[in-house]
Amino acid sequence: MSIQSIQVERGISLPQEYLKLLSSLHEADEYCFNEYPEDDPDFEGRCWCFLNEDDLIEEIDMRGVGKSAAHRQLELYLKCFSEFSDSQFITSPDGQIPIERVLNGFVVAEDNGDLLYLDPLDDFSVWIFHHDGSDVMKVAHSIGDWQSRAVVA
Repeated sequence: MSIQSIQVERGISLPQEYLKLLSSLHEADEYCFNEYPEDDPDFEGRCWCFLNEDDLIEEIDMRGVGKSAAHRQLELYLKCFSEFSDSQFITSPDGQIPIERVLNGFVVAEDNGDLLYLDPLDDFSVWIFHHDGSDVMKVAHSIGDWQSRAVVA
């Protein structure tokens, strides 16, 4: 399945900045990004492994939970979250974010189980889903903004 097919399936038009990045990715491309620049300005940041076009459609099988394409794997994590919580919201430093909004996230990279995703309902801003706490954090207004602050590993 091509990125164009994924966009049609999901009913979204991914930003050109992201599509350009996706087309330039090589196997195992990683970008380091400091999501806490005010607290630790000298820290290079976490290294995010970006999903190439083939990786985006790779099937993720979370035992006992289900299967999903990699770009939709937030669905699996949030299914687990929903089984243990009655809340319809995910915690963020900016307040409570509706689960339905996070479910729409388009996963673009991962680091040790945490997911970097684009939020189609917020002009494709860039967010991190922390799998250990099932919380999210907005880290950039766009993938271009994110890239301008990232370093190729």
